[in-house]
Amino acid sequence: MENPIQAAHESAQPSLSSDVTLYRGELEIGTLLPFKVYRWTQAGGSSADHAHDYFQIWYVVKGSFQHTIDRKTYQMMKGNLFVIPPYAVHRVDLIPGQEMEIIGCEFLPHFINEHFQRPNEGTDRFDYSYLEQFMVSEDEVIPKVALLGEADAEVTRLLREMLAEFQQGERYYELVLKANLLKLLSIIIRQMAKQRGGGSEEEDRMEKFRGLMMGALNYIHEHYPEELRLEGLCRQFNLSKSYFCALFKRYTGKTFNDYLIDLRIRKAAEMLLNTDSTITEIGYGVGFNDIAYFSRIFKRHTGVSPSQFKRNALSVQSTHQAKS
Repeated sequence: MENPIQAAHESAQPSLSSDVTLYRGELEIGTLLPFKVYRWTQAGGSSADHAHDYFQIWYVVKGSFQHTIDRKTYQMMKGNLFVIPPYAVHRVDLIPGQEMEIIGCEFLPHFINEHFQRPNEGTDRFDYSYLEQFMVSEDEVIPKVALLGEADAEVTRLLREMLAEFQQGERYYELVLKANLLKLLSIIIRQMAKQRGGGSEEEDRMEKFRGLMMGALNYIHEHYPEELRLEGLCRQFNLSKSYFCALFKRYTGKTFNDYLIDLRIRKAAEMLLNTDSTITEIGYGVGFNDIAYFSRIFKRHTGVSPSQFKRNALSVQSTHQAKS
């Protein structure tokens, strides 16, 4: 039985021109584990035309950039991702000075199934189904997959969990990474199918308002310490309260209030870890006017009070210093 991955892999290899850089998995990913996931925050610069002999997924958490493939350029922004198969030539152009966060994931086919590495050994179609949707020539690659609502929230959760597992490297982390990768690919395949079919009228309308919602999210992130009211945002972005709430929930997976509180708690945690400010200063600094309420909400989200969170962090830090 022919190995379908091996056959597709060989047929996908073009004769690359001399000005195209080919990145190889054994150098970029390594041989111990044919998979890696990373966070990219560097703004500006261009990757130039390149290809790789492994799969690459880039998901935009924050910011935007241009993605060029098959001589066409696409604007990538929050909630967008691409999946590039082996040997497809593409490039990315990042915007100088822009705050950027991308989670990247790269893997060789045999991370899905070790049989894919053996040219003369067949494999069942089940595992191959995770990859065959992407084993296409560069003129058939879907260069931009737009995620909304629950799909976007689930992809973000999966990638962040994969990033934590990969960095911590605890026992059996390879199994968690593979399970999450398979689920991630399943979600992407479903979204690609919707995109190929044109999507529903509601999804088309949601995509139309993506830029506006990005503006609203950027505004929230810039002004979260201030007194932000839903009514004021609705007026600023010229949307009714009910429609703004519906759009916001679809794009973020959260209500406006939940999103704002989550953001303030994350910022408070960062300040507790990285500054010598008092809990009162931090509470007021992230937008809470009632410190008792701030402490209750912080504990509800983290499981510990702000003071205990600070003590735990200092304890871990001192332990690391003692070991070093």
